[in-house]
Amino acid sequence: MSSDPKARAAELRELLSRALAAYHVEDAPIMEDAVYDALFDELVAIEAEHPELVAADSPTRRVGGLSDKFQKVQHLEPMGSLEKVTTEEGLRKWDDDVRKRLGTDEQVAYVLEPKIDGLAVNLTYEDGILVRGSTRGDGVQGEDVSPNIRTIKAIPLRMNGEPPAVIEVRGEVYLPVSGFRELNERLAGTSQKLAPNPRNAAAGSLRQKNSAITADRPLSIWVYGAGHREGVEFETQFGMLDWLREHGFRTNPYAQRLESIEEVAAACVEWEKRRLELDYEIDGVVVKVDSLDQQRRLGVLHSRPRWARAYKWAPMTAVTRLLEIRIRVGRTGALNPWAIMEPVQVGGVTVTRATLHNEEDINRKGIRAGDDVIVQRAGDVIPQIVGPAGPHRRGTKEFRMPTHCPLCGTEIVKPEGEATHRCPNRACPSRGLETLINWTGVADIDGVGEQTIRILWEKGLVRSLPDLYRLTKEQLVELEGFAEISATAAIASIERSKDVAFSRVLLGLNIPSIGWVLARNLASHFGTVDRLIAATPEEVAEVEGFGADRAEDVVEWFADEQNCALVEELRGLGLRFESGEEERPAEGPLTGNTYVITGTLERFSREEATARLEALGAKVTGSVSAKTTGLVAGEEPGASKLTKAQRSEVPILGEADLLNLLGES
Repeated sequence: MSSDPKARAAELRELLSRALAAYHVEDAPIMEDAVYDALFDELVAIEAEHPELVAADSPTRRVGGLSDKFQKVQHLEPMGSLEKVTTEEGLRKWDDDVRKRLGTDEQVAYVLEPKIDGLAVNLTYEDGILVRGSTRGDGVQGEDVSPNIRTIKAIPLRMNGEPPAVIEVRGEVYLPVSGFRELNERLAGTSQKLAPNPRNAAAGSLRQKNSAITADRPLSIWVYGAGHREGVEFETQFGMLDWLREHGFRTNPYAQRLESIEEVAAACVEWEKRRLELDYEIDGVVVKVDSLDQQRRLGVLHSRPRWARAYKWAPMTAVTRLLEIRIRVGRTGALNPWAIMEPVQVGGVTVTRATLHNEEDINRKGIRAGDDVIVQRAGDVIPQIVGPAGPHRRGTKEFRMPTHCPLCGTEIVKPEGEATHRCPNRACPSRGLETLINWTGVADIDGVGEQTIRILWEKGLVRSLPDLYRLTKEQLVELEGFAEISATAAIASIERSKDVAFSRVLLGLNIPSIGWVLARNLASHFGTVDRLIAATPEEVAEVEGFGADRAEDVVEWFADEQNCALVEELRGLGLRFESGEEERPAEGPLTGNTYVITGTLERFSREEATARLEALGAKVTGSVSAKTTGLVAGEEPGASKLTKAQRSEVPILGEADLLNLLGES
């Protein structure tokens, strides 16, 4: 450690730059945050006392202030845009064109990278020092956003190793999905409008006049190539990526070199399935000819390189008009709001409905009927409304839950400590209708979906679970949408459902507080419904996941004469009320591990995730304890479970971690 301010400043710059690169580029931290902060503060103090020692590559330059209007800046080499393809056929036609231009016998290899949905930037380095950062603009000139670029910690202010005299490094600045959600959560509590997607959020963050605002947002970058360069040459695209990585730039670890267009096409299809594993949005895959000599010979047409294509997918967010917020009363009496919207394409699917959570969440996000809203869809997940797409329209009002049940007129209650409004009337029609709709999913009944159940309910043909098992083919044939074959198949599926596991039967009976995990635990613990009916509250409380309150709910439900009559009627119709082999714990690689699942998962329902974990030998419980191996947290996880996991030092796992556990990463 030098006592000379100049030498110490240089020492600190070197140490801090290495620490930043290790953390943001290599994902391998070399020091604790507190140590970094102390060294950073020391450098700030030296530079404040000796302004002449402030260097262009100093980490302190990453925190800026107000900038003037963005100036236009000429790129040393144009930044071309990519022609897109959306099908495997389009990829193969492009490959044919490449081979015709190069010669059909010439070997062509390709480099494939995820196409980051962010903002393209051009970073100019002279003798290894970052001198300018600009947006792509029109490809010939962009906006000089250097003060904001310097705030992004993944961008080196000084290159590693022997630098060339001049080089333009091209990359895509993006906002991680987790950072995007956090940003919109913050904006939801202000008068500012929400960002419709991570790309817009990244672009808006990079074009802030006050770079301190940019610095406050967790922007990052993936570098994908180089433009103009003096003092360095490359032979291949893949070699260029290796060189950039060695010189301190963050290149995508999923970049791969492939020998044929068949491999490229297969990888593009695979990436569309895997895109949800990433903490950043990709809207496709970029494919480039690997040989730079072949790139030069193929050339450029109208600023679009013939040697590259963007294989693109449908966007996962869109803006549309929210027409109405409706209420559905669930099988437990919970009032569930949902949205009716003008039709809009999201992720390649036409969307007209979206889930909403509760009154508090709707108003916290500022969602109002009549407004334009941002709709988000990931994979096959039911679409969700992120928030308003702009200021509220005149005449729109905050959403309020009805004071009385829309189905039976009973006054609505909101239990203390809950976010959900409920109808307390156990005779409410919702109990029967929603139980029937839920049962068709629980019992794996094909050919009889929600719409059919509603029609059967309205016609008075089915008003209870036993009614479903007394349906005849002749009754179904009379309904719109059914013919002889489909009616026969539906009746056969209903008959097969009599053999579903005891735990599924318990889940479908609509017992208060009983979800998938607790139904499995009850079935496994008691073995038969007769033992369960005879159980005391104390005996039920001994079942894993149950406390005194849940045990009372179960005992009270089975003490009801109507419920016991329902059980006997279903048993008489042939349904299973005792455990079989499927209720016994499996042996597998996760035997001895215990997990809890909270929130909404994108790839699976919670029931499916539970079944997959249990098939590998794991135990899945409903509450976190010191014995819990990990808490799997999806979207909107339970706050109490997260808090308990943190206090008990239980690892919190994301969906990517769950996929790893299941061997699907």
